[in-house]
Amino acid sequence: MDAVADHYASSNLTGRILAAFDDAGIERGSIDADALASVDEFHLGGRAASEVVLDALTGATSLLDVGCGIGGFARLAARRLEADVTGIDLTPEFVSTASELSDHVGLGSTVAFAVGSALDLDVDDGSLDAITLLHVGMNIADKAAMFAEFKRVLRPGGTAVIYDIMRTSAGSITYPVPWASSANESFVDTARGYIEALESADLACSEPVDLRQLTLDTLAAVAARPPAAVNLGHLMGVNFPTMFSNLMRLVNSGVVAPTMIVATKD
Repeated sequence: MDAVADHYASSNLTGRILAAFDDAGIERGSIDADALASVDEFHLGGRAASEVVLDALTGATSLLDVGCGIGGFARLAARRLEADVTGIDLTPEFVSTASELSDHVGLGSTVAFAVGSALDLDVDDGSLDAITLLHVGMNIADKAAMFAEFKRVLRPGGTAVIYDIMRTSAGSITYPVPWASSANESFVDTARGYIEALESADLACSEPVDLRQLTLDTLAAVAARPPAAVNLGHLMGVNFPTMFSNLMRLVNSGVVAPTMIVATKD
């Protein structure tokens, strides 16, 4: 877990993000939650993929976003679902930045953030309607233990939505990629592996949904627009172009695909 936290660690992250808006000539007072989407929804497909995940959460009133990063999806879910949303992440800098950005855009009272582990949730048994896991499972070796925790904290009928990079064929992974600097912190699995881990926790699973085409369409649309004031380079630093290039080679060659699975506690 320390290696994973170190991979994502950064310093003065809130300051760097706000300075990027300054450099683009955008007044800080005009920055709202939507303006942050290009940097705070750190998963393939960005906002479009977030909307697909939200569609699976209809009716949820209490949500835990596991591996929340700097809080983009948690803020979006709090607004769209009008739910009680908490985000947890292993990386303290991400958690502090998530709180600071939420305060900056006027959402500090609608969502909470804390340092926490997917393998040991500080949540009461049977207390949540929903859990989301967006591009996080690639850092978790013991997925069965994680999903056992999900089952423990979900209410009967509760939903877990997993949207991860999953292996779709054989082939080596060239590092770095956005979730790992080396194989030491990378645990990419197949959709079948996820389903077996979920079923071992006695969670019922939907069929996997491959969001590769949505991702490619979203990237094409982004490329056709003027560059955003902030982007994932501000989040991940100077190595991000190499990380993203390596990832897209894997996606385009069919080695991995962004994939969603919905699981339910009976």
